[in-house]
Amino acid sequence: MNLTRFFIATSSLLLALGLIGPTLTVYPQAGDLTWFVEIIAPDELAVSTYSIIGVIEKLFLADDFFLAFLLTLFSVVSPIIKLSMYWFATSLRDTEKMQSILKKIHYIGKFSMAEVFALSLIIVVIKSFPGGSSAHLEWGAYVFTCSVAFSIFVSFRIDSPKR
Repeated sequence: MNLTRFFIATSSLLLALGLIGPTLTVYPQAGDLTWFVEIIAPDELAVSTYSIIGVIEKLFLADDFFLAFLLTLFSVVSPIIKLSMYWFATSLRDTEKMQSILKKIHYIGKFSMAEVFALSLIIVVIKSFPGGSSAHLEWGAYVFTCSVAFSIFVSFRIDSPKR
């Protein structure tokens, strides 16, 4: 069980780093008119790097509460609750109680990949913009994805009959 708790702690650390680390950098372009836009509105073509927490903050400041709430729920709250419940479940001696908690975790776990999926959609949308705009994943996205992968690995370890 100590190894399982190690993976839970590692997943938690990766989650924290993935939430605050740079996740996505957007390089805007205006196609053939890029040179003109750079003259009249250079701020419009500024390269922007975002973290997950930074995006949530921007959404709140822009009064886009629905998207901010969804992103907070799927990217922050859901993984934290899931990892906390895994930690609690691994401290129990009562197998029946542990199984009850694991059933609840499986419901929460269905949202784990929602953020990774949303990030993929954002990149596809940005790359389809006219004018040559591009988006590149930063290390925070990979760390966040590793956190999700570690939590999935934890679920396999806990669910295994050897426990």
